[in-house]
Amino acid sequence: MEFIKLIKRMPYIHCARGPLRCEKCKEFENRGESFALIKVYLEQGDIARPMTEVYVGCQRIFGEYDVLKRFEDDNEAKHYAINNGIEIIFS
Repeated sequence: MEFIKLIKRMPYIHCARGPLRCEKCKEFENRGESFALIKVYLEQGDIARPMTEVYVGCQRIFGEYDVLKRFEDDNEAKHYAINNGIEIIFS
């Protein structure tokens, strides 16, 4: 399955159901957002994952994703992106 890795500011979540349907996700909602290294799948998979919007080239894609790593602060995320050649999305 094809995927891309990137760093994006993401909310803390527990599962694909989200805070409206999941108590654990509701608890995480109060944490806010932080930069995370995510793996975005370009094709649909067989298991439920949360979705995010990303641009691949000029094409907008809504893809399933997995969080691979959370960063403590913005500087850590920037250094990781530079050292590993990974795109970071600031918006």
